[in-house]
Amino acid sequence: MASDSTVLSGGTDDRPPLSAMYPRHEQTFPELTPAEIGRMRRFGEVRHYNDGEMLFETGKPGPGMFVILSGHVAITQRDGLGHITPVIDQGPGQFLAEIGQLSGRVALVDGHAEGDVETLLIPPDRLRALLVAEADLGERIMRALILRRVHLIQGGVGGPVLIGPPNSANLIRLQGFLTRNGCPHHLLDPASEDAADLIARYTPSPQDLPLVVTVDGRVLRNPGESELARAIGMIGGIAMDKLYDVAVVGSGPAGLSTAVYAASEGLSVAVVDAR
Repeated sequence: MASDSTVLSGGTDDRPPLSAMYPRHEQTFPELTPAEIGRMRRFGEVRHYNDGEMLFETGKPGPGMFVILSGHVAITQRDGLGHITPVIDQGPGQFLAEIGQLSGRVALVDGHAEGDVETLLIPPDRLRALLVAEADLGERIMRALILRRVHLIQGGVGGPVLIGPPNSANLIRLQGFLTRNGCPHHLLDPASEDAADLIARYTPSPQDLPLVVTVDGRVLRNPGESELARAIGMIGGIAMDKLYDVAVVGSGPAGLSTAVYAASEGLSVAVVDAR
């Protein structure tokens, strides 16, 4: 396991210890034993990466959970303005994923190999199967996935950048939408140098504010919630070739319980909701 003295990618050894950065460090970044990794091998396949090669990239669908067998992987956060913030360096016995990998959502961080790396890659469907089949191990993994997402949200570093007056109703609307959906983001003062250049280029009128800069550099002018969701990979295109047994409209308590019950009976379920 990476120790408290681990140097983060691009950082120096004067950073605070990991125990201070992550109060629940042992639960957030647990180390798997060789026996536990052995039990996981039937759910994945071994993948090799060369020095500097990307395992996953911000804003692109994550391939699943990586268990590091050898080597080290640097994790960093990146926002739409090109700012890169080191997160952590993980090594043998640790796994790379957060809660979004259960459903193949886009990655919220970058991960690149530091030297040659060997991993066990477990795709989303096999990861869900692992959590069910290996209950005790699955509980530890699930707790870590949740804690990592919480840290990313609280850090407010990566993800889309919102630019606009802090008292703007549309800015508050978009911020609320991202917060409700657990999507890391941060606000940028319109008076700052980074924001001023973008505003001058993309906002010919006040109605175009707020601007949203996605992690791939796209700039949206006062987008609606659906437009923003699609831009950041929260929702994708409809699978036109798939036939569902049940469609549930509305994902409140009744809708979700209906969907879970139907799925537990072996039915293929689609759930749609306005937000």
